[in-house]
This record gives sequence, C-alpha cells and structure tokens, in this order.
Amino acid sequence: MKKLILSALLFLGITLFSTAQSLDSSTIFLQKKEDSNNYLSIENKKTYSFAAAMTNKTAIDFALIITNDHGMRKTEWYNMSGKDNVVLKEIIGTNTLINAISFDREQFDKCKTTADFKRMTSYITSIAFSHFAVIRNGNDYYQRCFIFQKANGKRGLLFVTETENNELKVEVKAE
Repeated sequence: MKKLILSALLFLGITLFSTAQSLDSSTIFLQKKEDSNNYLSIENKKTYSFAAAMTNKTAIDFALIITNDHGMRKTEWYNMSGKDNVVLKEIIGTNTLINAISFDREQFDKCKTTADFKRMTSYITSIAFSHFAVIRNGNDYYQRCFIFQKANGKRGLLFVTETENNELKVEVKAE
C-alpha cells in the first residue's frame, strides 16, 4: 500500500512539473519615427497608429514616445493613464504600469514558464511600477528589459532591441 501511495505521489509530482504553464510569447515591431505605429497592445500582440489608437484605446498598453531634450534624443515608454503631459488626451485609456529591470538577454531567455517568471521577479513589488520608463537617453544609456503589470495584476516582460531598419523589436513574455 505504501508503495502504491508513493508511486501515485511520484507520478503526480512528475505530471505537475512537466506541465508547468508556459508564458505567452510574441514579437512586435515598432517604428522609431513620429506618426507611425508607436502604440503597443500586449494582449492583441500588435501596434497601432495614432488614428487606430484613438478607436482602440482600451487595448493600448504603451506609447513609444521619442523626444529631443537639449539636443539629446530620448526614447521612452508611456502608459495611457494620462499622468503626464506627453500622451494626448484623445488616447487616454489603460493603466498598465512598467519598470526597467536589469535582466540581460540570457536571463530573459531562461524565463519560460510562469514559475520561472515568479521566481525571477518576485522581489519586484507593485510600488516599483510607474507610468513611464526610459529605453534610451542619449548614447550612454540603453535599457533593454522591462517588467509590466496590467490593471488585472498580470505581469510580463518586454525585451527591446534595435533592428537595422531603425525599428524596435519588442519581445513579450506574459502571464
């Protein structure tokens, strides 16, 4: 009887371990120029132009905003909460929050399941998130990895790289 119970527990443990929930992954490309597809919807796995963002504002999580500040070109994520003077009032909608994190490419790649994600990011509390995050601030600063938190509490990662076509490749992993 003990062997039967032990075998059943072992089988259950192996089954649970092998069926760990994978993160939902996608890759989205954003243009790094004004008046293009700079509005990102994580759930819909696509980008929107400003005109399309106005009619889909409940789906938009972040706007990619490029500004010049004293001769320095800044690239930043902004959510659609309207907590700043950058996002136009016509597209105010969602309140997805964001924070830059220090994951390198290897850490991002190793984060494959929900269990991995929770283990690797459990130290980040809700108060660490903001309505914006800097991707690039001149030639000296380039942030590649971000964690986001949707209004429903679900979280995920964004990993940003520049392409040869002056686009941003955004790889998304979400719960």
